Amino acid sequence: MRGSRKARNLPSCRLLQVVELNPRNLKSLNPEVRESEWRKVEEVLKEEPKRLHDIRFYLRSLLWSRVQGVREEAWRHLHVYKELGITGLEKAFSSKSDRIKLTAWQHVQEVMELGLLSKEEIVGLRQHFWRMLRSYYPTVRKKAWKLLPTLVKLGIVGPRDRERLVEFLRNKKPNIRLMAWNLAKFLVNEGVLTRDDLEQNLIYLKELTERES
Repeated sequence: MRGSRKARNLPSCRLLQVVELNPRNLKSLNPEVRESEWRKVEEVLKEEPKRLHDIRFYLRSLLWSRVQGVREEAWRHLHVYKELGITGLEKAFSSKSDRIKLTAWQHVQEVMELGLLSKEEIVGLRQHFWRMLRSYYPTVRKKAWKLLPTLVKLGIVGPRDRERLVEFLRNKKPNIRLMAWNLAKFLVNEGVLTRDDLEQNLIYLKELTERES
């Protein structure tokens, strides 16, 4: 009884198992290896965040990795970047690579919600978004146009961008012009374009229908 009473009176202590990190695994081409290493990063962040201080810039570089899987896995862990106070994400939003840039813009809402970039900073970067709307890569173009309504809802794209959007309604490339016209009604309803903008440029839509016929 005395022994058990004594054990109960001992101060409680929890032995922490040291998590061995191998940051290079975050760049592994094997998704399972990457996911396992990110779980370790999460554990260290929870128990010993100071251990991650020396690899902050390495972690940031993953956001603009040319390997899509590596890059997207990093963007799925934005809360880690927030906890570590990592800055400089604007480099991804303004990347010369359309694919890297697209991944960043697809996470724009979360970036703003976490305070990693302010709305004003994102608005200042939107010229890089315009380039994706006419990207050489069809997949990038399509995904960028699908993302445009989100940017309108977030107030990143608005009436101040009217002239640029009207230019897309007249774009010499039929597929780009068609994607712009597909969103024309939405843009009018949101107050970004006016009905006059559409009526004055209907000739460019008619050209598309005449080509299809």
